[in-house]
Amino acid sequence: MRADLSERPHGLRERNRIRTREDILIAISLLLGERTYDGISIDDIAQRAGVARGTLYAYFPEGRDQMVREAYLRVAEAVIAEGSARHEREAGVAERVVGFATALVDAATTPEGRFYGLMGPDIMSAIASVTGTSSQTFQQVLTTDLRDAAERGALPEDSPVEEIAVALSGAVREIGGAAARDPERVPRLLLALRIICDALLGSLA
Repeated sequence: MRADLSERPHGLRERNRIRTREDILIAISLLLGERTYDGISIDDIAQRAGVARGTLYAYFPEGRDQMVREAYLRVAEAVIAEGSARHEREAGVAERVVGFATALVDAATTPEGRFYGLMGPDIMSAIASVTGTSSQTFQQVLTTDLRDAAERGALPEDSPVEEIAVALSGAVREIGGAAARDPERVPRLLLALRIICDALLGSLA
């Protein structure tokens, strides 16, 4: 998930600044995948990132909460980007749902993204203002897909498309958590989701 700095037209100082910020976000992401948020100190983050405490506050004046929010958004944006790319490549609604789930589990099964699937109550207060970014995007896109399917006659016109989108989004979130806890289950989890989608949606074009 490291940003591609080579394509950015920045000078050396700015590239170093961006790289340091990225290193800090990677550090807290890795730590969050290993222990609870309450068990992570500023010193832990500084040591993992290889920077001084003062450097952390220079980049993130609000401290840990700001770091974890930015780390969360970093993963969420990657999931949205990959999920959107998969969405564009697929034509069927079921395939698109599985595509979004695949984007999530691909992130949640990496050391940097594991925390994204495992977020517990101790971290929620820190990310309350930004949480749900990828889920909301998925719900909106899926609602549109389902509404289009209903207009084409592939679904009954009175289908509760928003509620179906909410239900499937919840299933995808749970799959992300299960994948983060046990990556070996990913193939079975995605297969189960596909079976559910086929049963609910059929082969919608």
